[in-house]
Parts: sequence; structure tokens; C-alpha cells
Amino acid sequence: MPKFSKDPLRGMEDFYPEDLREMNWIIDNIRDIAEVYGYEAFESPQLEPIEIFAAKSSDELVNEQSFIVEKKEGERLILIPELTPSLARMIAKKNQELKKPIRWYSVPICFRYERPQRGRRRQFKQINFDILGEDSLYGDLEIFNIVVDIFTKFGATAKQFQIYYNNRRFIDAVCQMILKVQQNKLALIYKALDKAEKMDENEYEDYISELFQDNSIIQGILRLKKSDSIEDLLKNFDNIPDNFYNSEGYKELKEFERLLEEANLSEFCTFSSGVVRGLDYYTGIVYEVYDTGTENTRSIFGGGRYDDLLSLFSDEQISGTGFGLGLVMFSLFLETYKLIPQEIRERDYSDTIYIAGIKENVSAYTLQLAQKIRAEDFPCIIDYRFSNLKNQLSKANELGNIITLIIGPNEMKEKKVTIRNMISEEQITVDKEHIIDEIYKIIDEYGN
Repeated sequence: MPKFSKDPLRGMEDFYPEDLREMNWIIDNIRDIAEVYGYEAFESPQLEPIEIFAAKSSDELVNEQSFIVEKKEGERLILIPELTPSLARMIAKKNQELKKPIRWYSVPICFRYERPQRGRRRQFKQINFDILGEDSLYGDLEIFNIVVDIFTKFGATAKQFQIYYNNRRFIDAVCQMILKVQQNKLALIYKALDKAEKMDENEYEDYISELFQDNSIIQGILRLKKSDSIEDLLKNFDNIPDNFYNSEGYKELKEFERLLEEANLSEFCTFSSGVVRGLDYYTGIVYEVYDTGTENTRSIFGGGRYDDLLSLFSDEQISGTGFGLGLVMFSLFLETYKLIPQEIRERDYSDTIYIAGIKENVSAYTLQLAQKIRAEDFPCIIDYRFSNLKNQLSKANELGNIITLIIGPNEMKEKKVTIRNMISEEQITVDKEHIIDEIYKIIDEYGN
């Protein structure tokens, strides 16, 4: 019989208990933030009709980076590469019933058929936050607050991460009113800007030269990708029409800068004209979060506002804004700055009750005791070797148990239990009925 590989599929990852403890610790901390902002958890299927992604996500995402399932002819399904279309479907189904604004979060597993590399897997877990039905910039501001709170909760500072933001409507105005780009070419502009950080300078210039034959547009894109303030960006262009400063995108972006200042978030946020996000459904404020150091050069995660996603499912309209945080990349950021305590990966057995049976004929009695202890919500382990008490106590010590129960024929016969305090090394024998009271006493005195 052939021996199969011990490794998971390329781009997939096994999580051993210590790995999962670390991942769950990160998720639990972020869930705490969701709760204090009033966000509710939801879940959706990992398989969806491909059409709802093809209609609003980028062509590259659907046709090149997705896992497609075709179980029967004519029915093409997609393993979700991101969550927003599923969210939109669920909101559209119950839009009239849901109280606005809707604050939801989810922890989906997503799939992308990409080349695996540092921080990028083909199967990955995300945390998504979205607020829907809040049309004002305060919705975007709340999302920025959440992003900052997530990072600072783990101990990160503004010197270690930045939210680089832009506005799709602002870039629309620049392209149409200054660069004179036609409406049907805007998607190509976004595609070009989204590729800017993924290529070296010469490669990028060749790439945009192939997309656009107009040198003024090519030069305009090169200027767009470099500026880190609105004023510096606009200095790159001559003959800016007066009505540009009355455009929705320009006014919205300036107002958002003011809100960031008032909310004391400016130190965490930097305007970046090259940030546009690659997905087609974004319409307003968009952003990418980056490590400011040199070890993690890719975006940690990003998000933005989408105003018409429900149009796929309904004639009703609702705006939304949110992000999807990939946990692999975020955990790499935390590791880089040593923000994950080492003890998180280790199981804490201190409040676990260890039962050492001296002979196998006491097994039924130990099982009864274990049921009694677990009924009080104390974790409990039985050593099924039923021999060599010294070895069993050594094992309990190794795990870090505070309490070991020693059960022999005499204890069983008299319906008693010998309790050993593994810290003080004191032992007492009590009636079975008093065992829970004694456990509480020791845990209260010696537990964490």
C-alpha cells in the first residue's frame, strides 16, 4: 500500500493544538472589540454561486484566483474568496426586517488559488467587520476606530502600523476632471493603481504602457501612485478646474481628514493616492493597513465603502463599509513585534483535576468521581495506567496540575478521596460528598 504525504495540500495549513490556541487567542481578543462596539456575529456558507462574485468582484479574483466546483453540468460554485457578496445576499434577504444600521462581524474560512508565500495561504481565516445602513462618514470613522483598537489592544503603536487611505470618488474626480479619462476606462485605472506596489518601477511602467497608449494618462497614473497628501498630489497637475474642488470625492476626503483629526486617529492614518483596492464594488473611502517596518512588506489587510452591492439581489439600496482581516498576515505582524505572549501557546492545566487510580479495579469509582467534578465545570483527566503512583504524580506535576486525586481500594471501599495539593504537597482524605468543597478551597488559595 502506498505511503501518502504527511503534508497538507499546497497552500493549506495544519493547526496543531498550540497553533490553534494562539489563533483562538487572537480571535477572542478581536471578538471582545466587536462586542464593545455592538457588532453581532453571523455565518454564511463557504460555497456560493459563482455569479454573485463574478458580477461585483474583480475578473482576476474570480477567474484566476478562485477554487471553482462544478459538481453537475451548468452549476458552477465558488469556494468563497472573500465574504462581502455573501454578506450582501444575507442582508438583501431580510433587509426590511433588520434594524439599521446593521453591525455584523464574522470569522469565515476563505479560499484563493494564489501562489503561497509569506502571509498568504490558499485557505485562510479572516475576521470581517461591516456596518451597513450608515451613509455618513461616521460609519467609515467607526471602522477606522475599530482597526486602531484591534492593533492597540495587542500593544501595537502608530510607529509600527499605519492605515493608508484614499477615496474612490476622489480618484474618479481626478481621472475624469483632470486627466480626462473616459468613464469606461476607470476600472483599468484602478487595476493599474492596485498593481503598483506589487511590481518594481520599470516593470510597472511597462505594464501601464501596455494598458494605455495615451502618455498623459500614463504620466497621470505615475503621479497618482506616489503622493502621501492631497495637497502634494494636486501640485502634480496643472489646470485643475475650479469645479473639481466642489466634487463629491474631494469634499468627502477633506471632511474625512477632519473627522480623523477630531477623533485623535490622525497619528495612525496617512493619505495615500495609490490605495484604491482591487475589488470593483468599492465606491468611497478605501484603505490598506501596513506594517511600517521592513519585515512585512505586503498589506496586512484592507477594506472600504461599497454603496450598491445589494443591486445583485434586490432593487433596494443600502450602503456599507467594512474590512476583512486575514489572520495569517496579522499574526505575522504580531510575531514581528513580539506581541504574542509565549505562554499563550501552552495549555494551562492548573485548574484541571488529575485523578490517579492505584489499581484498575477502582476504575468505575474514578469515572464516577470524574463525572461529579465535570458537572461542576472543572476540567478533569483520568490516568488510565492505574499503576505506579509515583509516575502518575510525576505526570500531574509535569502538566502543572494543582490538585491530584489519589484513589485506591480503601478510598473506593469507604467512599472517600485522597486529595493531594501538588504545590504544598499536603494530602488529606475526605468523604466523597465533600470533594467539590475541598477542590474550591485549594483552587481559591493556589489558583491563578
